[in-house]
Amino acid sequence: MAAAIVIIIIILLVLVLAVYMGMLDRLHILPRPRPGQIRVACVGDSITYGFFVRGQLWNSYPSVLQKLLGEGYCVGNFGFSNRTASTDGDYPYTTERLYKKSLEFQPDIVLIMLGSNDSKPNNWNGESYARSMTELSRSYMALDSRPRVLLMTPPSVFHFWKKVLWTIQGDVLENEVVPICRRVAEELGLECVDVHGAFLGKKELFVDGCHPNVSGARLLAETVYQAIKETAE
Repeated sequence: MAAAIVIIIIILLVLVLAVYMGMLDRLHILPRPRPGQIRVACVGDSITYGFFVRGQLWNSYPSVLQKLLGEGYCVGNFGFSNRTASTDGDYPYTTERLYKKSLEFQPDIVLIMLGSNDSKPNNWNGESYARSMTELSRSYMALDSRPRVLLMTPPSVFHFWKKVLWTIQGDVLENEVVPICRRVAEELGLECVDVHGAFLGKKELFVDGCHPNVSGARLLAETVYQAIKETAE
């Protein structure tokens, strides 16, 4: 009996730690916008969700962005780990219920940051990435809310224990994903937020070389906040 109680306590502690570190990203607590609030949808993968960010519920980039923007805004975190922009990838974002929820949110501003998982060897296809990013962007542009859509270049990656983790290809990210993301934004007449540039040379802002830590999530939020404010002005 005592052993069973100990096991249950250990399991509960592991679950609490997993939630605290943003490791259960199937659990999404989405906000309920109040009348008059500007709705902001943060669309992306584990970096958007806040995977590995200590105190994810409070310190993920969408959570920090909410604090920076203030009560006049309602920021929703629609990030989901492993998801790709490419519909030919192993886990396309557009096949998820969370994508549909982001559309139903009827956002006024959409922030899209996908590409890190697209760069993996089993996923990478430049034409598919460009086409899928275009289609994804247009799906938000066509909403009744007529949102302002901003594309965000994925942050740079760094070696961790002599290699880049999660099979992300740093050279593909740098030389293909980022330029394509910028090109798609230009072709669609959208703004492109240079998140990639903001993180160059800042390895200390990552937990594992790929996922930002608390300080990294704050820098990400501040970079996006500045873009939103400049756009508004």
